[in-house]
Amino acid sequence: MSHPSKSQQRFPFRALVHVQRNYRKLPPITQTIRPIEENGSLQSPLSIINVDIKCETPQLNENNFWDKLHEHIASQTLEYNNDHGNQKTPNKIVRIFVSSTFTDFFNEREVLIKKVFPALRDEMEPAGIQIIDCDLRWGVPKDSTTEQTILTCLEELDRCFEDNGQPFFIGLVSDKYGWVPKLNELPKNIIERYRWIDEASITLMEFIHGAFRTHNPNAFFLIRKSENILSNLPDKYKDKFRDKDEFNQSQIQELKNQLPKIFPPEQIFHYDCFYNGLDSSTGRERVKIDGLHEFEEQARKFLIQAIQKWYPANFTNTSSLDTEQKQMNTFLLNKTQYFVDRPNEFSFLFKYITGDHKDLTLISPTDTTSENAQPFLALTGRSGDGKSILLGKFVLNIEEKFQNKFFLFYYFLDGAFHANASHFMLTSLKQKLDKYLEENNLISPKTGERLKITDDTFLSDAIGLLPIPLLIIVDGLDKGDIHHNRKYKEEFPFSNLNELMTDHTYIIISCETNLKLYETILNHIHYNLQLQPLTIEQL
Repeated sequence: MSHPSKSQQRFPFRALVHVQRNYRKLPPITQTIRPIEENGSLQSPLSIINVDIKCETPQLNENNFWDKLHEHIASQTLEYNNDHGNQKTPNKIVRIFVSSTFTDFFNEREVLIKKVFPALRDEMEPAGIQIIDCDLRWGVPKDSTTEQTILTCLEELDRCFEDNGQPFFIGLVSDKYGWVPKLNELPKNIIERYRWIDEASITLMEFIHGAFRTHNPNAFFLIRKSENILSNLPDKYKDKFRDKDEFNQSQIQELKNQLPKIFPPEQIFHYDCFYNGLDSSTGRERVKIDGLHEFEEQARKFLIQAIQKWYPANFTNTSSLDTEQKQMNTFLLNKTQYFVDRPNEFSFLFKYITGDHKDLTLISPTDTTSENAQPFLALTGRSGDGKSILLGKFVLNIEEKFQNKFFLFYYFLDGAFHANASHFMLTSLKQKLDKYLEENNLISPKTGERLKITDDTFLSDAIGLLPIPLLIIVDGLDKGDIHHNRKYKEEFPFSNLNELMTDHTYIIISCETNLKLYETILNHIHYNLQLQPLTIEQL
């Protein structure tokens, strides 16, 4: 990673994730630091949060450094090697952390961001895997302090540990060692929390923290063969691709030598590429590197295999129903990652599904001839008010905290649109009910046999056998109704309300108030939750 004064700003500074990991105390990597007295007092230009003594540390040559580093790694316990993260739901978030120096790896990072990760998302979505790439090129403002810069990087890695147990880690290596902060510039909390190693660059500390210490099986190191680039590179750009400092040069060369001693061959790949002139299409002149097809293919291949090995349950042979459910769940994870807390609306939804309706306003149908069914809940609002995000977060909350309290069926048309959504939803609900009855050995009290999904009364009979409440959530039913001529009363769930609504069935439907779906809702007795636009204070 580059020095913070040289970093570029593209997006606002991201919030830091404070994760306290219970690492045990380890022996220092160098000799104990001792204070030096000058004129009878301690001299320190540092602030109170930093180390408050001037330090003298022994100079390490590269061999001594790597010997000490190997001792340091060997002393670690593999406490997280079998930990696959704190995610309890079947669908998983996979965070991919990219670590490298910045000025020399713009092209490779662009390949990862624009080609590898999009292809990976397409590959993983059917298995219920959401891919989040952690590329910190633009995450550190140029005016950041040393502490802010380091914490931004290493706490992002901590977040990867929390979600995945072992980070999915991409390390890019060439001819730059990166910025090496002085030990007396580092706050004590960083030295102790991350067991900082003297003379290590920030990039190497990312390698150590995210991969070396736990012998991370999800780490992949791509080492560029840079002869073709350096021999053709204009002189003014060579310092961006190769360190001038002799110690840094020896360190990066030794890193290449040491990687095979720490990781097996399948976690290391050497690739070639070539200089292809300068590119100013982005408004800033950059070195253009081509020939990265093999780099792209190997990175994608490794990540696919690593994710499949790490979360094998997501890749077992499943029915089309399970695949559809995983895709829907992945859609919800993506949709709700920027959820803004709405406690009042959440409370309203929970009151409805738990039968606490005394404070809810009941709206009677405008058509007095409408059937007298159990009230459902309409979540109304304008386009963009956040109906899908709210219901998506609500669904994920139910799945995580109330998994066995409700028989949950949900459908978000933005997540998996079907031309005949009504038929698909009804079929999917029947299939899910049939599977539940079979798994729980629930049989008809009338016949003493299993219900047949082909029977006309299957839906009402199956709901009657459920030992837990049925909760149906439908979002975006009015999607695609550009001509406002749909007959919603003939579509699910309205076409099946008489079968669906029992004293332990709850249905939530979202809609916009200016579309025909809302007119259909007004013809049924229901509760209404009007969603208000978010205020500036909430954003």
